[in-house]
Amino acid sequence: MRRTIRVLTAGGVVAACLAVAGPASASSTTVCSSGCAYTSIQTAINTVPAGTTIIVRPGSYYENIVVNKTVTIRGSGNETVIYPSVSMPVCGGGSLCGGAASNIILVQADDVTISSLRLKGDNPNLTSGVVVGGEDLDARNGIITNHSLGTFNNLTVAKVKITGVYLRGIYASSGGTFSLKNNTVENVQAEEASIAIFNYGGSGVIANNKVLNANDAISANHSTGTQFLNNVVTKSGSGVHTDNNGDAGGVADLIKSNSVRECKTDGYGIFVFVPYLSPTVESNKIAGCSVGLSAFGGAVAGNGPTFASNIVNGTGAKTTNNAGTYGVYLTTDQLGFAFGELTATLTGNSLVHFNTGMFVTQTSPTPGQSAGGQATVTASPNNQFIADGVGANGDTGTTVSASNNWWGCSKGPNQGGPCTTAVGTVTFAPWLTARP
Repeated sequence: MRRTIRVLTAGGVVAACLAVAGPASASSTTVCSSGCAYTSIQTAINTVPAGTTIIVRPGSYYENIVVNKTVTIRGSGNETVIYPSVSMPVCGGGSLCGGAASNIILVQADDVTISSLRLKGDNPNLTSGVVVGGEDLDARNGIITNHSLGTFNNLTVAKVKITGVYLRGIYASSGGTFSLKNNTVENVQAEEASIAIFNYGGSGVIANNKVLNANDAISANHSTGTQFLNNVVTKSGSGVHTDNNGDAGGVADLIKSNSVRECKTDGYGIFVFVPYLSPTVESNKIAGCSVGLSAFGGAVAGNGPTFASNIVNGTGAKTTNNAGTYGVYLTTDQLGFAFGELTATLTGNSLVHFNTGMFVTQTSPTPGQSAGGQATVTASPNNQFIADGVGANGDTGTTVSASNNWWGCSKGPNQGGPCTTAVGTVTFAPWLTARP
């Protein structure tokens, strides 16, 4: 059982605001409906010199903003609301649709900082007819870099709340560097390709964000080094994943101390797809997902993910037609792209209340596809398989070494009672006689 996953390769201003007490300094300016230097965020960007801080006072702003120079745009939190002035959530030609997409903020400069704003993709004055999550979506993207123009570095997005966009909430798409921290993204779930927070080809930090009701919550593709830290994901199709990490160089990704809970039906908690390096998935908490942790194939022999000290609980997981649930699902299958050698290491994980605590499979290719790879898993030491229907299962041809683990009782696996089981190719001796 697995959920279908698509892996991707690639105005005016209204409302009141506070008046400014005195003129703006040379390094900052202010936007509001009256009594300020500017009444339009876009006009301010077009006029001020690079390096200026643009302070946006409370109010509602109806603009599709293009940031084409180094500036800081700082609002007043949820009281500063930006709506798209154009409705174009659905269009062809990728995330930007060849320039036709409605982006609330399009970034095409280095060293841009966007903070303390509320971005709403549903403009109450427009009607798209695309209703998702109770919102009529007008924006295709919330904040996105213009990858069609090149690589942009040092994008900072902090304390921004984004709701109701069609495809991307926050998207560092140009392969540059970024810091995406303390943001909230909700209702980005219009299609399978919708992603709340996404890095394509770049490196940076995605930390302390909250994502609710997304198809794909937080992910990176072709990352050159991403740290996913302390994010909280609820009611989404997948929590956090990294795809093709290191195919263009860089360093291994780190997915640490995130919380993923209440997944959608057949949802995944955290997964690693075809890494070129060896990502680390550590100290995360996952609850209520049909698959807690997973890895799909590999690109370089011997390189694969390490799953360490994760707490994974299957209670409340929802599946289609009562299909099985898995604490860890490890396979050579690259989801229709090919098949590749899988190497994975598990230490100190707790896998509780799943139909299968850990399942390792070596999928044979269909005619015309590339040859399958070998699945080699070392699950040792101090993993806990507790109250699972099957503790660990190694499919035919796999190599699964699972010694020095706790199987729910001091007797070891396959002893009945509270003891879980180890079947297939799993080797489990010696085992722990006391819970770690």
